[in-house]
Amino acid sequence: MYQNSKDYFFLFLFNMEEYTKENVLESLSKITSNSRKRVLVDQRSYLIAVLAYKFMITEHTLANLTGYKRHTINYNKKLALDFYKDKSYIENVYVYAQMFPFDFSVVTSYIKVNRDIKIDLTIDKKTYNKLKAAGIALGHKDVRTTIKLLIDKSMKIWDE
Repeated sequence: MYQNSKDYFFLFLFNMEEYTKENVLESLSKITSNSRKRVLVDQRSYLIAVLAYKFMITEHTLANLTGYKRHTINYNKKLALDFYKDKSYIENVYVYAQMFPFDFSVVTSYIKVNRDIKIDLTIDKKTYNKLKAAGIALGHKDVRTTIKLLIDKSMKIWDE
């Protein structure tokens, strides 16, 4: 972190102007990347979250810019949302929060992806060929797309 008064002076001088993503990336690069100490993990997650939510940088781009793996970026940006109100988290990220202020309460909680449910279906060859022919007529490359379309249309009729 910041060892001498020159770094603290930079902190206060820096706070007077708007910060850029390059400033945040530079600070992130100074944190030991392979440490699992709570203080460093919190600081890392704070800076990653600022980059992700303030500057709207995608996880893949952040992974390329920082050298971290994408899943590490994903995990860390969620940590900041989960703990930004936590007392020890606030203490651990205090210096970076002063340098790079960001209100995490304005971020809509991360949305869990609505994953489709997979269903295994066994059909005879005749039905499969009919579905495949219908799919070709509809311009589908995969018979599963045709099946989903037919089910959706059938459910609409059912609801009426």
